[in-house]
Amino acid sequence: MSWALLLAIRLYWIVWPARWRRSCLYRESCSRYVYRAAREAGLAAGFRALRERARTCRPGYGIVRRGGEAWLVLADGSMLSASEASATAVQPLRKP
Repeated sequence: MSWALLLAIRLYWIVWPARWRRSCLYRESCSRYVYRAAREAGLAAGFRALRERARTCRPGYGIVRRGGEAWLVLADGSMLSASEASATAVQPLRKP
Protein backbone atom coordinates (compact mmCIF):
# COMPACT_ATOMS: atom_id res chain seq x y z
CA MET A 1 0.00 0.00 0.00
CA SER A 2 3.00 2.32 0.28
CA TRP A 3 2.79 2.64 -3.50
CA ALA A 4 -0.14 5.06 -3.05
CA LEU A 5 1.91 7.39 -0.86
CA LEU A 6 4.89 7.14 -3.22
CA LEU A 7 2.64 7.90 -6.19
CA ALA A 8 1.12 10.92 -4.41
CA ILE A 9 4.58 12.33 -3.70
CA ARG A 10 5.76 11.73 -7.27
CA LEU A 11 2.65 13.49 -8.59
CA TYR A 12 3.38 16.41 -6.25
CA TRP A 13 6.90 16.64 -7.71
CA ILE A 14 5.56 16.57 -11.28
CA VAL A 15 2.44 18.72 -10.96
CA TRP A 16 3.26 21.34 -8.33
CA PRO A 17 5.75 23.89 -9.76
CA ALA A 18 8.95 24.28 -7.76
CA ARG A 19 8.49 28.05 -7.59
CA TRP A 20 5.24 27.56 -5.63
CA ARG A 21 6.81 25.26 -3.05
CA ARG A 22 8.11 26.59 0.24
CA SER A 23 11.78 26.09 0.78
CA CYS A 24 12.40 23.36 3.32
CA LEU A 25 14.26 23.96 6.57
CA TYR A 26 15.93 20.57 6.30
CA ARG A 27 18.82 19.63 4.03
CA GLU A 28 16.75 16.70 2.72
CA SER A 29 13.38 18.15 1.72
CA CYS A 30 10.30 16.93 3.53
CA SER A 31 8.84 15.23 0.47
CA ARG A 32 12.13 13.43 -0.28
CA TYR A 33 12.44 12.38 3.37
CA VAL A 34 8.91 10.93 3.46
CA TYR A 35 9.38 9.28 0.05
CA ARG A 36 12.62 7.62 1.18
CA ALA A 37 11.08 6.43 4.46
CA ALA A 38 8.05 4.94 2.68
CA ARG A 39 10.16 3.30 -0.01
CA GLU A 40 12.63 1.76 2.45
CA ALA A 41 10.34 0.83 5.37
CA GLY A 42 6.74 0.92 4.14
CA LEU A 43 3.58 2.94 4.48
CA ALA A 44 3.56 3.23 8.28
CA ALA A 45 7.14 4.56 8.31
CA GLY A 46 6.23 7.04 5.59
CA PHE A 47 3.32 8.39 7.61
CA ARG A 48 5.49 8.58 10.76
CA ALA A 49 8.07 10.58 8.80
CA LEU A 50 5.33 12.86 7.48
CA ARG A 51 3.91 13.43 10.97
CA GLU A 52 7.40 14.16 12.36
CA ARG A 53 8.19 16.72 9.70
CA ALA A 54 4.76 18.36 9.88
CA ARG A 55 5.17 18.70 13.66
CA THR A 56 8.64 20.23 13.54
CA CYS A 57 8.76 22.24 10.36
CA ARG A 58 6.23 25.04 10.20
CA PRO A 59 4.69 27.58 10.96
CA GLY A 60 7.99 29.12 11.98
CA TYR A 61 11.40 28.77 13.53
CA GLY A 62 13.89 30.79 15.47
CA ILE A 63 17.66 31.03 15.36
CA VAL A 64 19.92 30.79 18.40
CA ARG A 65 23.66 30.55 18.89
CA ARG A 66 25.06 28.17 21.46
CA GLY A 67 28.71 27.45 21.97
CA GLY A 68 29.65 29.30 18.80
CA GLU A 69 27.33 27.17 16.66
CA ALA A 70 24.04 28.26 15.12
CA TRP A 71 20.88 26.22 15.74
CA LEU A 72 17.35 26.49 14.42
CA VAL A 73 14.62 26.19 17.04
CA LEU A 74 11.74 24.46 15.27
CA ALA A 75 8.01 24.97 15.76
CA ASP A 76 7.76 22.16 18.34
CA GLY A 77 10.76 23.43 20.33
CA SER A 78 13.24 20.85 19.04
CA MET A 79 16.63 21.99 17.77
CA LEU A 80 18.15 21.52 14.31
CA SER A 81 21.87 22.11 13.86
CA ALA A 82 23.03 24.27 10.99
CA SER A 83 24.71 21.20 9.46
CA GLU A 84 21.31 19.46 9.19
CA ALA A 85 19.49 22.53 7.86
CA SER A 86 19.09 23.48 4.23
CA ALA A 87 21.38 26.08 2.70
CA THR A 88 18.38 28.43 2.33
CA ALA A 89 17.56 28.29 6.03
CA VAL A 90 21.20 28.68 7.07
CA GLN A 91 21.97 31.59 4.74
CA PRO A 92 20.93 34.28 7.28
CA LEU A 93 23.33 32.69 9.79
CA ARG A 94 26.40 33.16 7.65
CA LYS A 95 28.71 35.84 8.94
CA PRO A 96 29.54 38.57 6.38
